[in-house]
Amino acid sequence: MKLKFKILIVFIAFASYTYSQKLDKDKKYFISAIGFWNVENLYDTLNDQWKNDEEFTPSGKNVWNGSRYRTKIDRLAEVISQMATDVTPDGLAILGLCEIENKAVVQDLVNSPRLKKRNYQIVHIEGPDKRGVDPSFIYNPSYFKVTKAVSYRVVLVTDSTHPTRDILVVSGSFLGESLTVLVNHWPSRAGGGELATRPNRNGAAKVAKHIIDSITKADPKTKITIVGDFNDDPINVCIKDTLNTNGDFTKCKEGQLYNPMEKPFKDGVGTLAWRDSWNLFDQIILNKPWFPNKYETWQYYAVRVFNKEYLKSDFGNFKGYPFRTYSGGTYTAGYSDHFPVFIVIAKENTGKK
Repeated sequence: MKLKFKILIVFIAFASYTYSQKLDKDKKYFISAIGFWNVENLYDTLNDQWKNDEEFTPSGKNVWNGSRYRTKIDRLAEVISQMATDVTPDGLAILGLCEIENKAVVQDLVNSPRLKKRNYQIVHIEGPDKRGVDPSFIYNPSYFKVTKAVSYRVVLVTDSTHPTRDILVVSGSFLGESLTVLVNHWPSRAGGGELATRPNRNGAAKVAKHIIDSITKADPKTKITIVGDFNDDPINVCIKDTLNTNGDFTKCKEGQLYNPMEKPFKDGVGTLAWRDSWNLFDQIILNKPWFPNKYETWQYYAVRVFNKEYLKSDFGNFKGYPFRTYSGGTYTAGYSDHFPVFIVIAKENTGKK
């Protein structure tokens, strides 16, 4: 297949990509990127009677008005427009999002001046969450073609009457190769901490594992990418055991998933902070067909936590933490309480049609 799209063809020299595999300096590669970001409460300013969104209205406690909403959209677009542009001029080909109120706010995001030229398309399915926040998915149609999109229900083990976020599953073709992406926002640790709330995330992990196993059984060569805010770190039980991940792709056994976020986490890298402790809840996990070989197909190359200095708070008790929209109940006009993440993927340019 001849690639007609504006994909960067480069000699790889990513000195800044600490968590990366090796590429041959004497060869050229096509480069692209897939990302994820918990954007922290992207609500419109309207009161939806079916959602608990009153605090994000002009009369609510957050005084969420048009000016603040437009600032939020521009802030998010600023970051997304920059992610992965050091390796490909098109930036992210695919981006999973969470804490999204509805499709309309994502439409405002992709239509913003900073992103409009990329022509990002949207997949968004409304779920049952009482706060009205769902996973969402945007993609560059020059890279990815959607063939199917569904959402899978997650039930809280500790309270089955309290709805939570679905898992969004989008399948399609990434430049001629079969790809399915699962966008997750697993149940939080609120109301008891990691151990007490673990059954809820374990339930979400079982749903995700069932989806992955079903896709793999139908087509073992399909690439699967699991992105999300898991409310668990790479070493926690729900990720390591239930989802069945390994931080070293060379040691992955049959059926195991590769989690490139495990090593950064063990080195102290995080995407959110709580009481002076870093967590890496935001992860991108891959199945076996992504494992590096000779890069004859699209393969995993590197992982990055996008934690530029301007995304960090520079004052007070939260200095160095992600620069969020509200801090201690005060509007601070920041970005999000999470740093975004992305992986770089590569495919050798052999010059063959």
